[in-house]
Amino acid sequence: MNRIEEKILELTIKYTPSVEVIYEEGETRSVSFENNKLKYVNTKSIRGIGLRVIKDGRIGFSSTTDFRMPEKLVMNALESAKFGQVATFEFPSKNNFPKVAVFDQRVIDYPINKCVETGKDAIEKALSVNPSYECGVGIGKGHGMRRLINSKGLDVNIASTSFGIGIDVLLVKGHSLLWIGEGESSKGLVTDLNKHVDKALKGLRLSEKELKLKTGVYPVIVTAKAMGNLLATFETGCNGKLVQKGASPLTNRLGEKIIDERVSIYDDATIDMADASYPWDAEGTPSRQTPLFEKGVLKNFLFDLQTAGIMKTTSTGNGNRGFASQPSPSNSNVVVNPGNMSLEAMIKDIKYGVLVDQVLGAGQSNILAGEFSVNIDLGYLIENGEITGRVKDCMIAGNAFAVFNNIIAMGNIAEWHGSIKVPPFYFRALNIAGNAD
Repeated sequence: MNRIEEKILELTIKYTPSVEVIYEEGETRSVSFENNKLKYVNTKSIRGIGLRVIKDGRIGFSSTTDFRMPEKLVMNALESAKFGQVATFEFPSKNNFPKVAVFDQRVIDYPINKCVETGKDAIEKALSVNPSYECGVGIGKGHGMRRLINSKGLDVNIASTSFGIGIDVLLVKGHSLLWIGEGESSKGLVTDLNKHVDKALKGLRLSEKELKLKTGVYPVIVTAKAMGNLLATFETGCNGKLVQKGASPLTNRLGEKIIDERVSIYDDATIDMADASYPWDAEGTPSRQTPLFEKGVLKNFLFDLQTAGIMKTTSTGNGNRGFASQPSPSNSNVVVNPGNMSLEAMIKDIKYGVLVDQVLGAGQSNILAGEFSVNIDLGYLIENGEITGRVKDCMIAGNAFAVFNNIIAMGNIAEWHGSIKVPPFYFRALNIAGNAD
């Protein structure tokens, strides 16, 4: 008996020659600690199928997790095509794909009870420093399989894994709250939670003294952990769908110098074991490294098949989705090349300024326009080249296009935080709403 995805392909071809079926299955297991205690051990499994068709020149789509009535899935997709977008692409045929490592058997073999032990040990280590800390730990692992087949003869499948660890520590002193979170994730096994505990404890030590800061313009270092908020403008601006709609501020600006020539930003799905890596995207287009900015110059936008067709260009292999949705262009891994100054040297270089290590939410940000205004969740005052204490109840504000043309230096080491690999940035001047009377 044929697999369900093959059966659906065969059923649908009777009605239209342009058919694509995506099948996904996966399982995640996670351990969560809250307030220093084990809260739950959870297992979640899912499998589903998505069907995309081009019928009478229009796109139809349907998805389901119920495999008992494939005919209904087919009819729903065909019916939706009557109201779908006009298709500007054809499904791809067989292709050559890069070799990208996304599977680690050690993730599957790693026992869940060891995750529990790791969490307990991390919390004990933190509480040995200060029993008043309230700790949370999250450890999760997952594995899954995706298969993509279409009427052009494409038939690809891949198994992948994921693993994540993290600790957050909360300290309540009177009306003051201090929260620090550290962790990492990968498609491979990452089990060294200790180094993240140490980093959180160091941050807590540096935060013991709370200092006032007047509203003003200061030199600011933004660590790799906090850079995601500032990079969001450039990630979003390079999205081909927003460019197609004319909503991106970067529309019609390819080849222009937009930001400091020391900044090069890439979208790269080909990095072994990185969070958002894959050998082919969810439409069967080969993955690749795409320069977004090279030496400050805007080089490319990111496209899926449909958006590329509308824009009369080719897909960059960024058609991403789950089985329950149609593809849309989105980033894979975002990589910023490092600079040549150490974080320690940046701190020593500042006479009076701020180090921002965590920001809270998106604030009043207008990401598309580059405007940001975010609370400093964890920030430190730097005086005469030394961190002297924590600044709280402060906010940084500015325009990403302006501040990325006002850089003193970039860190010489880039770090992974989720699917972003970025160095710390040392900005000449940022507006800070302070907490001093």
